[in-house]
Amino acid sequence: MEEYIGRIARSKAGRDKGGRFAIVGRADEAHVLIADGEAHRLAKPKKKKLMHLAFERARVEDIEALLALPGGVADAALRKALGQKEEGGIACPNQM
Repeated sequence: MEEYIGRIARSKAGRDKGGRFAIVGRADEAHVLIADGEAHRLAKPKKKKLMHLAFERARVEDIEALLALPGGVADAALRKALGQKEEGGIACPNQM
């Protein structure tokens, strides 16, 4: 289930509804860890249900290298990656 790491998703529910996030980890079968570099930094990602995310086709390139960077540099790189123009997406992770 590592195919989620690096994917970009938009939140469909919760306080962060409408926000773009990168998947940075997997918590369990139903949850992933997301970060945007601002409200949810890489040092403390948010746990989010898969059903509350709409996945885009875009990915964060070289996510492993980005996660290895020190704190503020990694968050800045993540914000830059998420700021790039979005592509069309798919609404459900089961349609991958």
